[in-house]
Amino acid sequence: MVEEFKHAYLRLSKEHGLEAQECVVNLLKSPYLCSLQQSSKKEKLVLNLSTNSLTSKTCAVLGKIIAADHGFVEYKFADCMLSEDAVKGLTHGFSRNTYVRKLDLKGNNIRGPAAEALGKMLRHNKTILSLCLEWNALGMLDNAFTIFCEGVASNQTLQALDLRNNQISHDSAAELGRALKQNSSIRALDLRWNNVGLLGGRALIEMLQTNKTLTRIELAGNNIPADILTSIETALSQNQDRALITEDHKKKTSLLSKHLQHLEQEKAVQMDELMGTIDQQEELLRNTKRSSNDKIGQLQVALGERKAAFNSLASKLAMTESELALAEQKCNDYSVIITRLKHELSDSSSVHQGDIRREREDRANTEMKLLKELSEANERNISFETKVEDLERKCRQQTEQMFAFKEQTTSLQAEIKVKGSQYEERLQSERSRNKDALHEAEQIRQKEIARLKSEAEETEKVLRERIQRLELSRLQLEEELSLMKTMSMTDRLQAEENVNIARQKVKLEEESRFKALEEKLRLAQISKDELQSRHNQQQSHITELSSKNSSLTLEVETYKRRIEELSEEVNKKNMYTMQEVGKVKIDLQSVQTKLDSEKSVQKELRDKLAEADTKLSEQLMKHRELLDSKEREISHLAERLRAREGELARAREEEIQRAQILQNAVMTYVSKVPGSPSR
Repeated sequence: MVEEFKHAYLRLSKEHGLEAQECVVNLLKSPYLCSLQQSSKKEKLVLNLSTNSLTSKTCAVLGKIIAADHGFVEYKFADCMLSEDAVKGLTHGFSRNTYVRKLDLKGNNIRGPAAEALGKMLRHNKTILSLCLEWNALGMLDNAFTIFCEGVASNQTLQALDLRNNQISHDSAAELGRALKQNSSIRALDLRWNNVGLLGGRALIEMLQTNKTLTRIELAGNNIPADILTSIETALSQNQDRALITEDHKKKTSLLSKHLQHLEQEKAVQMDELMGTIDQQEELLRNTKRSSNDKIGQLQVALGERKAAFNSLASKLAMTESELALAEQKCNDYSVIITRLKHELSDSSSVHQGDIRREREDRANTEMKLLKELSEANERNISFETKVEDLERKCRQQTEQMFAFKEQTTSLQAEIKVKGSQYEERLQSERSRNKDALHEAEQIRQKEIARLKSEAEETEKVLRERIQRLELSRLQLEEELSLMKTMSMTDRLQAEENVNIARQKVKLEEESRFKALEEKLRLAQISKDELQSRHNQQQSHITELSSKNSSLTLEVETYKRRIEELSEEVNKKNMYTMQEVGKVKIDLQSVQTKLDSEKSVQKELRDKLAEADTKLSEQLMKHRELLDSKEREISHLAERLRAREGELARAREEEIQRAQILQNAVMTYVSKVPGSPSR
């Protein structure tokens, strides 16, 4: 960085046809005078050209280099005997520099146009933090010092200003006070060994009533009364307290803002987590609803299947009943046939007996007639006997068949009655059992469905209310963010407009001042000619003044009397100032009470923030507990659903077993019934 500065200096000096000063070149080569100060964070460079006489042209070249330089943080030009043009060249460079932080111009007899150049430099430069102007003559000309004060008033980055031994009078001090009223960046001001006096001290007191950022002023050797010094010290102590309080307040506000940002981030994360958990719960509820709907559909299908099975069993029972009715009709038909056969047998037996009787009568009647035909009769008797034996055998067989049919009919009737009663009892018991089981299953299913629907509706209502609250809070936060963004944008636009307006005003003021200065120079030349003519006239009047001296002695005595009167007035004014100081103290006490009240308000705000943090943590704990309880309820419902599914599976198996038993019983009964379709 030093080599670049040296090469630039040599190049510009050659371009302007100048010889480079050996002192500057040697200083740039020397490692002792151009020192490199390194810190832990960044590299700092200091250019020390003190106690070297610099010409105006070299200063102009240095000003051009300084305008584009970005390496040196501190420049020292102490005791360089700089001329007005040299100071103008340097200030022209510093007004464009954006890297310098400290500037030392001690012991250069700066005054007049040089002071004006410093004021213009302070208007344009926005990086200098410390400016040392010790052992100069800034206060000799009031107009130049006013321009310097205007530059101090417009600068809002300078923090330390050293004006020791600058011949500052009370008027200049008043002008400086008016400038410091508009400045809000200077923290330290050194005015030692000047001629501020009583009026300047009062101007400083008046300035401190409006300026609350100045915390240190050095006023030794300024002929300021002790009471004014004490009042200035009290005002500075108040400013120091206020600065400490403001710094503490800024630190606390920054901490609170960071904490609030952290809380907002945590809230956003928690909101995301809550929304995720809510989405998961909604998905779980949807899944549970789907599974429950699927299970309900499966149960309804199973119930339909059971109903179909029961309908098939009922149809089978109706078929068996119809078959039983057919069997009973067949039994009745068989009984009718048996009675008809009995009548036929009785008729045939009666006819046969009548025939036998008739034959016996015929035999008795024809025994006598047929003695002759004994052989034929015997043969006929044998044939008849064989026929009788055959008929008797047939009668016995028929009687035996009748008895067998009777026994079969009685046994079948008994078995049919017993089995019919058993089947009726079984059918009634099974019907009652199935009806009870179906009724209980339907009641349990309806209760479970109603309970699940009510619980699901309650959970949905609670979750919807939470979602609505969270959405309302999110909308409020978004509205606040949008308002803050709009406020920041409007403030930025207003600040940019104010800066542009201020720049235009400054340009217009500089042009008007330049014109006024030209007019002042013209008037000064005219006044110079007039003063020369007056000097000649005054020489002629000296003789007349000697004659008037005697008269002036009398006037001096009168003036002495007037001075005594003025001293009395000054004492009165001092008393008035003391009263005003008392009033100021009372005002300061009231300000201190206000600050104490502000401290209490800040403590209350801290307590409120702590309470808000505790409330937020409690709400988060409540939300987590509610989520845990809902998860437990969901797991409990899932377990109950599993238990219900197991019970339904068991009921299905039992019903299938019962249906199989009924089917087997019906099949065995149908297979045992004679005349069934299977036989």
